[in-house]
Amino acid sequence: MRRYAVLLGRFKDLFCFNFVRKRKMDVTRHNFKSLLPDIEEAIRTASFICIDGEFTGLNAYRGISPFDLPDQRYDKLQESARQFLLMQFGLCTFHYDEKSDSYSNQAYNFYVWPRPCSRQAPDPRFLCQTSSLDFLISQNFDFNRLFRDGISYLRPAELEKLRAATLERQEYRRNNMNTPEQKIAIPADQEAFLSTVCDKLDDFIKSEERTIEIDRCNSFQRRLVYQTAREKFPSLSLSGLTRPGGERVISVSKDTDNQKKLADLQDQTEIADIEEAFGFSKVIQIISESQKLVIGHNMVLDVCHTLNQFCHPLPETYMDFKDMVSTVFPNIIDTKLMANTIPFKEEIYNSSLSELFRIVSEKPYVMPTISARKYGCGYTEADDKYHEAGYDAFITGLCFISMHRRLTKLCGSKPRGVDAETMEIKPFLNKLYLMKVSDIPYMNLGGEDIMPERSHVFYLSIPREWKTPDVALLFAAYGGVNVFWVNDTSVFVSLKERSWSTNILKEMKSSGMFEIHSYDSYLQGLQKERERSLLGGNAQSSAVLPVKPDTLDTNGQAKKRSANSGITPTLERTFGSGVQEEREKKRPVSPEPKTTFKRSKSVVEDKAFEEPPWD
Repeated sequence: MRRYAVLLGRFKDLFCFNFVRKRKMDVTRHNFKSLLPDIEEAIRTASFICIDGEFTGLNAYRGISPFDLPDQRYDKLQESARQFLLMQFGLCTFHYDEKSDSYSNQAYNFYVWPRPCSRQAPDPRFLCQTSSLDFLISQNFDFNRLFRDGISYLRPAELEKLRAATLERQEYRRNNMNTPEQKIAIPADQEAFLSTVCDKLDDFIKSEERTIEIDRCNSFQRRLVYQTAREKFPSLSLSGLTRPGGERVISVSKDTDNQKKLADLQDQTEIADIEEAFGFSKVIQIISESQKLVIGHNMVLDVCHTLNQFCHPLPETYMDFKDMVSTVFPNIIDTKLMANTIPFKEEIYNSSLSELFRIVSEKPYVMPTISARKYGCGYTEADDKYHEAGYDAFITGLCFISMHRRLTKLCGSKPRGVDAETMEIKPFLNKLYLMKVSDIPYMNLGGEDIMPERSHVFYLSIPREWKTPDVALLFAAYGGVNVFWVNDTSVFVSLKERSWSTNILKEMKSSGMFEIHSYDSYLQGLQKERERSLLGGNAQSSAVLPVKPDTLDTNGQAKKRSANSGITPTLERTFGSGVQEEREKKRPVSPEPKTTFKRSKSVVEDKAFEEPPWD
C-alpha cells in the first residue's frame, strides 16, 4: 500500500509538472499580457533566438520550380504569405553560461489569431490548404484553442491608423458632449420602448441608487434615449459603455460631474484596447529591436509570413524584400543551408529537421548540456513534439549549437558560446535556403545572388495534349533529359549531357507544333515583359514566356500556330503513321551517332548543391 502511495505521488508530481509546463509555454490571449515581461527579458538576454511557424497552407496556385531564380521564387513566396495564415509561432531563446560551457532554453508556443478589436480594425480573409490542416490535425494541433484563445495582432501602421481614428472620434465626442443634436422624430413602434425607459429613469431618481444601466437597445434606440433624457431628465448624466462581452449599454448616473469622469474612463479604455490589440506584433518588435541572431530551419516561409502578418505587407519587388528583412532581422541563419554546405554536407545526408538532429547528436558531433532556464518554460531532447512550433524551434537551436561546435573544432578553436558576432558562422549569415534549386543554394540577403549558367536548359511551348514522354521523345537523340512542367502548355527541359546543349537550337527548330527557346532567351523575354508592365501594359505571369519579336505578325499580333491534330509524338511513333514518316524526314540528323544513349525517365532531382563561392 505504501509503495502504491509513493508511485501515485510520483505520478502526481509528473502530471503537475507537465500541466504547469504546458500552461506556461502555450501563450494565449488570457496569459499573454502577464507573460510578456518574461518573454521580453528572455529575448533581450539571449545569446541567440530560434523561431518556427505553423501555417494554414504552404503553396498557393503556383508551385516551385527547380529553375526558379531568387526573384521568381520570391514572387511565389509572396503570393503564399499573402493568402495563407501563420497561426502558431514558436520561440525558443538560448542562453550560454561560460562557466559551465552549457546552454539553457526558454520556449513558448504563441497561438495567434487576427481577431478584430473594433469595427474599424482589419477583418482579414485567408485561404486554407486541406493537406496542411489535415497534417496538423494528425499532430494534435488544438484548433479550438487557436480560434477561441488566439492572441490578436496588428501591424504597426494599422495600429497607428486605429489610434488616430479613435483620438479623432474622442475629440469630436468631447466637443459635442453638450451640443444638442438635431431632433429626430420618434417612430410609433418605438414609443412603448421609450415609455419603459422613462419609467425606469423616474424610478431611478426616486431611489437611493447612484448608477444604473440601460441595455438591450440598438444604436438608433440609444440615440432616442439620449434625446429623451436630455429633454425630460436634465439632472441625469448618461454615457455609453462597452461590457466585457462587447455589448454596448448606457450608464446613467445622478452625479452630473460623473459624466466627464465616465467619458475620460471610456477614452482611456478605448486606447488601452487598441494597444492591447497590437498583441503578438509586440513580440516581433522586441526581437527586431534586440538585433539578436535569429535561427530557423528552412526558414524562408517563416520569415515571409512573419514580416507580412506582423510588420508590413510584403513589398512587390525582391530587392525591397531583401531590404525589409535586413531591417527587421539583421542577423539570420538557416540551419538547412548550413547542413547542405561544406563541411557539413559531407557528413549530413538528410537535412530534414528530425534527421539532422539525429545525425548531429552522434559522433563526430558533440551536443552540450541543454536545460530549461525557467521551470515550465523549456523543452528537453526527450519531449519529441515535432511540428509543435516551440519544440521545432528548440530542436533547430540544438542542431545549430552542435554544428557550431563542429565548426570550432575544425577551425582549431575552443568551444564557446555563439552569437551574431561569432566568426565561424559569418559565411552562413543572412542567406536563406532555396529548396529544389541545385545551382542557386540560397537567397543572399546581404549581397548579390548567384546567377548560374543554364545553357543546357530550354523552354518549350507545346500543345495541351502532350505529356512528359512526348517532350522527352523530341530530345531522345540527345541523351537523357529532365522535364519540369510550368503549366499545361509550357515546360523546361534540362539535358543530362550538357555537351549537347550547343546542338539543340541548331538542329531542333520551332515548328507549328511547338516552340523552343534557350534559357537566356526566356529570361530576356521575361525582362521585356516586366518593362512593358511598368509602362502600363498588362503584366504576365513570370511562369510563362512572353511572345518573342520573331513570333509577331506585321500588325504586332502573335502569329497563329498551325492547327494541332491532337496526335502526339508518342502516338505517331507507336502507329507509324505517314505524319510520323514525314516528321522523321524533317528531323535533322545529328553529326554523330547517338544510339548508345538511352532515354531515361523524367524526374525532379533534389540534389545537394555544390559548394558556392562564399562572400
